[in-house]
Amino acid sequence: MTTLADNITLARLAIAPVAVLSYLALPIDGGTAFFICAILCGVAEITDWLDGKVARARKEVSDFGKLADPFCDVFYRMAVMLAAVLPAGLVGLSVAEPTNPLWQTPTYASLGSEGALILGTGIFPFLPVLLMVLREIVAGALRAMCASKGLVLAARTSGKVKAWFQGFTLISSLGVAALFGEHMDAVRWYAFVLCWLCAAFSVLSMVEYLWANRTTLAQLTAAKPPAADEDG
Repeated sequence: MTTLADNITLARLAIAPVAVLSYLALPIDGGTAFFICAILCGVAEITDWLDGKVARARKEVSDFGKLADPFCDVFYRMAVMLAAVLPAGLVGLSVAEPTNPLWQTPTYASLGSEGALILGTGIFPFLPVLLMVLREIVAGALRAMCASKGLVLAARTSGKVKAWFQGFTLISSLGVAALFGEHMDAVRWYAFVLCWLCAAFSVLSMVEYLWANRTTLAQLTAAKPPAADEDG
């Protein structure tokens, strides 16, 4: 049976698809898609802060919560960042291939509801988001492999800083787009810089994580001693 803290953690799994749909399906007029998505991301970040406090206050810290918390964090943040590579209000539009390289924020040619050609833009570039996704896949795989052998990888402060900055990047980039949508070129540059900083934090935190846990990770590949010969 899940605890209150566990349910707060799992709420991020429900928020993620709603945030993605709000970004892709709501109109961009008045910044609606950006604003609603930013609000939902803010709620998700509050649950990330609240679940640990509730668990400690109610003495309900559990192994499930320790595993679910990082998974729900990654699921929510990466889902929204991947969606934000696409133009807001995408649903219902016929979108052509992006015209910019992967390291830049893409610009799409779209057909509006009345058949007029319009330009849509994503918020984040694809390449730094891909780097963040790959970082989380590697970290999750290593934690799973270590857990299967009864080993524990120590969490690092750099990982918490990385997670905090990702949340800040999501909320602030979407918020800026909602408030200053008429200056989308400036909004794109703002989100571009923050997204690449996120990717840099992610890569550096992974390097620091691997180095700090190198002794534990070495045990994953350590050869087992041969079984004793029962007849000997």
